[in-house]
Amino acid sequence: MRNRIRYLPTFEATQGMVLAEPAQDRHLRNILPTGHTLSQENLQQLIAHQVELVCITVPDVRRAEEVALEVSQVAKRVLDTFEHADLSDTVTAALFNQVLTYRSA
Repeated sequence: MRNRIRYLPTFEATQGMVLAEPAQDRHLRNILPTGHTLSQENLQQLIAHQVELVCITVPDVRRAEEVALEVSQVAKRVLDTFEHADLSDTVTAALFNQVLTYRSA
């Protein structure tokens, strides 16, 4: 089965969820590693370190057609947002790629 990643506010995370990316505090220090399964103690630790978002892995139960449709819709929305941007500029291109990656998750 495929997996997908989801970004959640830390207060919505629950015990048993698996991190798709390291959990980082506001100073970008890693608090918990990728692949870590969250426990109740971990959730309290994340709150104590003021981690605002976590990236988790969840099973992807969508059909291939649904995935393709969502990917194309997301790409169109991001392209529309960057319609007048100069994507030949490296900083703008990097931002575009990050937004597209985030929105495609």
